[in-house]
Formats: sequence, structure tokens, C-alpha cells
Amino acid sequence: MTAFLGEPAPIPAGPGPSRQARLVALLYAPEQVRQRSRRIYEAMVDESPHVRTGDFAAIAAEDLERMFRLYDADFFLGRLSEMLQEDLAFPMAFRLSRRLTRAAGQTTRLVRRVQRGGRTVDQPEYEIAVSTTLLFNTFRDVDREVVVGGLVCADRLEALQRIFEHELLHLAEFLGWGRSSCSAENFHMLSRRIFGHEGARHDLVTPREQAAATFGVRVGDAVEFDMEGSRLRGRVNRITRRATVLVEHPSGALFTDGRRYQTFYVPLPLLRKV
Repeated sequence: MTAFLGEPAPIPAGPGPSRQARLVALLYAPEQVRQRSRRIYEAMVDESPHVRTGDFAAIAAEDLERMFRLYDADFFLGRLSEMLQEDLAFPMAFRLSRRLTRAAGQTTRLVRRVQRGGRTVDQPEYEIAVSTTLLFNTFRDVDREVVVGGLVCADRLEALQRIFEHELLHLAEFLGWGRSSCSAENFHMLSRRIFGHEGARHDLVTPREQAAATFGVRVGDAVEFDMEGSRLRGRVNRITRRATVLVEHPSGALFTDGRRYQTFYVPLPLLRKV
């Protein structure tokens, strides 16, 4: 969108009934969904320098941007990009996150108050993040069925597609309605019509599950580890990319059980169960 001398500066269009109608009009039969999803799968393998197989071992943020372009063209008929441009929010941001250990993905809408054309307006910014922790934990050491969006995934790329589809639905709701909730009926309606999802839950392999399968360590286990030449003994309180271990010590923080603990963040391979 270009503004010429003497013309008022463009104002973000924002959500509304017209956008909602354009999104609700999208409807695909199950076979159409399968064909389009497979086409995107094959395009990712053909075009990405990182995603070379279904169980790829590396990925970059530009792969998420590539996946966005493919989905927007094939499923949304370019409407997501159009709405982002109308909001002066194109291109949007894509990010890979190691810190997301419970949610497989996250779509955020940030609204800033800015001056444009002598007016104060809301300027939205959008970002989709995908958890590499959950993605790479899955289809590795834990041998079980993986279900995302109510659909069984055969490999890591299919799981990424289902995660990304879920996040695109959040983006579509933000663009059309200004808010999004995967527990609300509107989200489920779009999910069924566009992607044929049968649920909103992601059953990927969590750090807790990975730790139990690979290292035999679970929350609540008594463990010991070496720290700066000393051997410490404590209890696992939490597991993310590392284990949070509480070691009882008189100078530690007071916890609700009335005892004092020092907190250590320990890589899982360094723990030994006792």
C-alpha cells in the first residue's frame, strides 16, 4: 500500500464482518484437504534446504515463512496476506522457540498505538512461533502414536503441518475477529471447514515423557549430581529442557512444605537416580 504526496496516510483496516465472511466461505472436502496438504508436504521437501525428509533434523525460521506462503496460497487463496497488508502488518514474523515446552505453537497479536496521518491508530503486529523442543522430541526415542489436531501424524513434517495449521487458524481469527480462542466454537468451525481437524489438542512428546523414556527420570524422583566438585542430592521438581532440582539447604528459599531449598537447573544426562 503506497501513499502519495497530499494523500492521507493509510490506516489499518482491522477485523470486521467482511473479513469474517471471506474466511467462513473457505470450505474443503476431506479429499481436497488431503491433496492440498500433501502438495505442501512435497513442496517443503523439494524447496527447503533444511527440511529434506519427513523426519527432518534441522529447520529454520524461513521454513515457517515458506510454509505460510504455501498454506496461504493453497488453503486461504491469498486472503491471509491480503488482510495482513490491509493491516499494514505484512510481512509478519515467524520464530522457532526452544522455550515453548508445553505448547507446540503460539500465535500472538500485539497492538501498538502509533501516530499516522495526524491520528492515533492501533497498529497490529503478528507472530507465529513453533516449539522446536516438542517437535524434535517427537519421532525420536519414544515409540507411540502421535496425534495433532485430532489427526494421526506419520512423521515430524506432518506433525509440523498440523501444528502450523492450528496456528494459522489463530491468525485467521485475529485478522477476522480481533481475538482467538481454540476452545471456542468459532475456532472449531473454521478448523473443520478448512483443515478437517477433529480436535485442538496436540499430543507431542513432552520433555517429561522424553526424560522418562531416555533417562528414566521423572518429576518427584530423588537424584544426585555433581556441581563444582561437590556431589549434591535433591528431588526433581520440574522438567523442561533441563531438570529443576531442589536441594535442601538452610540458606535456601522457604517452600510451602516448611523446608528451605536451593534450586539447580541440571542437564538430564548429568542426573543419577538414588
